[in-house]
Amino acid sequence: MALTRSVGIRLPIAEITNGNYVETSGQWESNYVDSEKYGKITRVVLYGIISSKYANLVKEFSAYTVDDLTGEIRVVGFKGMSKIMNEFEKDDIVLIVGKIKKDQKNELYISPEIIKKVNIDNLILNTIENF
Repeated sequence: MALTRSVGIRLPIAEITNGNYVETSGQWESNYVDSEKYGKITRVVLYGIISSKYANLVKEFSAYTVDDLTGEIRVVGFKGMSKIMNEFEKDDIVLIVGKIKKDQKNELYISPEIIKKVNIDNLILNTIENF
């Protein structure tokens, strides 16, 4: 059986937070959010503004709250990704590619694979295309 990488879907945060999180039982199956508009979502591409930031350098842990004008979601990174996340500041506009996960408190968050600072034009274009 050939494994394929799931494609990142560019969508508003509200689609993630309003969707139904489904945990799969298979070893090679990814958990996903079931969205009425986008279907099964495992990997996302988000544009947003970092509205808050937390970092614990000793435990190699960083977290953001990212807002895209439709909603907010946490972005959580560990170890190497935490170091990359510390390069960004509150109010930076960022592009995030990552997987949707659920923590022990049953809250959804994004585990980032790519974070890149972008300009306001990208955020405005993304907002227009998503509405």
